Amino acid sequence: MLSPHRYPLASHALFHTRDVDQAREAVARVFCPHVLNPCGARRSLDARHHSAPVFRDVSLNYVQYGPAVDIEPGQLGSFYLLQMPLRGSAEVSCGSQRATVGQGMASLPSPTEHLKMRWADDSPHLILRLSQGAVVRQVEQLAQTAVHRPLVFGLGLAMDTPALAPLAGFVRYLADTLEVDAGFAGSLLAQQAEAYLLSMLLLQAPHNYSEALRGDGRRPLLPRVVRRAQDFMQANVQRPLTLADLCDHLHVSARSLQQAFVDHTGESPMVYWRNLRLDKVREALRRAASQASAGASVTRVAEDHGFLHMGHFAAQYQRRFGERPVETLKSSPAVMQGSSPRA
Repeated sequence: MLSPHRYPLASHALFHTRDVDQAREAVARVFCPHVLNPCGARRSLDARHHSAPVFRDVSLNYVQYGPAVDIEPGQLGSFYLLQMPLRGSAEVSCGSQRATVGQGMASLPSPTEHLKMRWADDSPHLILRLSQGAVVRQVEQLAQTAVHRPLVFGLGLAMDTPALAPLAGFVRYLADTLEVDAGFAGSLLAQQAEAYLLSMLLLQAPHNYSEALRGDGRRPLLPRVVRRAQDFMQANVQRPLTLADLCDHLHVSARSLQQAFVDHTGESPMVYWRNLRLDKVREALRRAASQASAGASVTRVAEDHGFLHMGHFAAQYQRRFGERPVETLKSSPAVMQGSSPRA
């Protein structure tokens, strides 16, 4: 087993028990009522549950049971679960779908399908709990169409593929951030993180509305729509903005908007949005350098423009401008007059 200081989200511990009934009742308070039974003769567990809210509609959880257990919640009812084993394995059945999951392979049961699972010995999971209402609202924004039938995901997700590896990495980053930053949950950055998780999941994981998100390709988009999107981004550069927000404002599907951007700018709307914010950060850092602002810091300026992960931000900044953000902040006015952003 992991040593106590190695448990994810350890500062958000809800319980640690060896009693099956206590574990079942405590986990049910965060998720839902369920059947929990050890598989072998060993009846005592090594059960832990750590749970931290992200913003309003998503929470991140660490759950372990120790010995192998059978878990049967039935229908989850009001939430989706992205379950990522940290080691070990699990057999998961949800409706007519079956999946064997382990490191690099996650499960995503849907709330309207009957769920039962067997977690193998020593198979702790990192679990995202996502509100069903939030997921449905997000897909309606992205597809610009009403959801009339239950949204059901494919059960098994290969999290080490190019499509889903960024999501897996972001969940791990989120676990680290929630552990060390007490002010993150419920903040503006947490709101952005939650929107990113929902959009990424809907755009990259297979489900029965995936075709609707791709668009039908029959409605042509004029460059005017791209200009409207760019104007909207410019006007809202210091507020959280997601692909769903753009689709909602412009009344177009995510697939159509992405295709229009690629056709007319050579990049996706979210790449354009990231580069626009990087440009604004550079402007702010250069102003701070020219005014010798004592209170200016790279972290503060980056966070003011919605960058969540300082390591990723610094790498993106250096790729775009050929220098580190701290170098921009320390530049003299003479140096700045001779420099220009790189595409």
